[in-house]
Amino acid sequence: MYFSATMTIDPGQLSQLRRKPTKGFRRFAELLTGNLLSSQEEHETFTALSIMQEINVVLRSIGVADVVKFTKDDLILYDDSVSSNSDDIGVAVDSLSRGTNLSSESFQKLSLLLEHHLDTLALIIEIRILKVHSIGVYPIQIAVNGLDAELQSVEAGVSLNERLDQVFGSQQSYDDYVETKKAEFDEFLNRLEEAFRGRMRIDSLHSRVYTNIVRPGLEPSGHRSPANGGSNSADSASNPPMMQRYDNRSDSLMYLWLWSSMMHSNNTHCRNSTIVTEGGQPVFSVGDQGFDAGAGSTMEPDVPFEPPLCPIEPVEGVDGEITSSSDFGLFDGGGASIQQDSSWFDSFAFGGESSGADAGSDAGGASCGSSCGGGCGGGCGS
Repeated sequence: MYFSATMTIDPGQLSQLRRKPTKGFRRFAELLTGNLLSSQEEHETFTALSIMQEINVVLRSIGVADVVKFTKDDLILYDDSVSSNSDDIGVAVDSLSRGTNLSSESFQKLSLLLEHHLDTLALIIEIRILKVHSIGVYPIQIAVNGLDAELQSVEAGVSLNERLDQVFGSQQSYDDYVETKKAEFDEFLNRLEEAFRGRMRIDSLHSRVYTNIVRPGLEPSGHRSPANGGSNSADSASNPPMMQRYDNRSDSLMYLWLWSSMMHSNNTHCRNSTIVTEGGQPVFSVGDQGFDAGAGSTMEPDVPFEPPLCPIEPVEGVDGEITSSSDFGLFDGGGASIQQDSSWFDSFAFGGESSGADAGSDAGGASCGSSCGGGCGGGCGS
């Protein structure tokens, strides 16, 4: 079990940026625009980096500063996934500003992947700035995934089983565990939202939180094979950020693969959750009514099972349709037509150096237990 949240920011209220990118962000922007002939493309690039710099200020204000990756479209420009340095945004930007493998062609998106640790949760945060996006999709988009850091750190398999036995000892212990972890996750999201609203003066920010349970053996509808690419290709982009940070086969994620089996063997009551594949792609939603995990094959790994048609409600600004992507349509636009003849950057202008901030929700998944009736809430365990 892990938590995920999607946030979307409507740029309609963010038409006045504090200033053009400065320091390393400006040098990076100049490298990206070195061979661009169009002044429009140059404006778009500087605007995107200005927004990324503003977001950097927001993140640092709540202590998030551990950069894992920075990508431009499908090209990985900075990769620090093996470093133990927890405060390297400055190092990352400096490295990008001195980059020699930068392509100065026009881009469609910039992506920043970060890691952050709370008291008991490890967070993986992905931020994307989209220049080209579908109709109705907001171009500033954030995905946050929260994993149990304590269960990740267990070294011996027997110790992990003992820890899981404590979680699944009773329905009360399971419910208390989920409630406690989710409260910690929600508290961080509240601080993140407050930082965005306070430092970027945003009026339109939408968010939704999901409690996810990995059920091995499932395939997402409309399954999509990952793109093939070389060492610099972001070929894991269809997986959730946590799957990009950690090897799927890593022992640190073992508790995720054991979760549904433990629920089945302990007949744990499952409710208000999203059932996802081993790659993190959503399959169906379980509402407040829920079902007993031991009553059927729903949560029994490797047993053939036909998922119910219980849609997962996306956050506003992701086009309202779930795709095979793990981010609930957040980064794919749900299949709407792409508008490439104009850019949302057109409405942006730069303000004075001294204006603006110090420069630099709706929780829960779809209530399938009520909206889909017994077929999802109580009957999907049969």
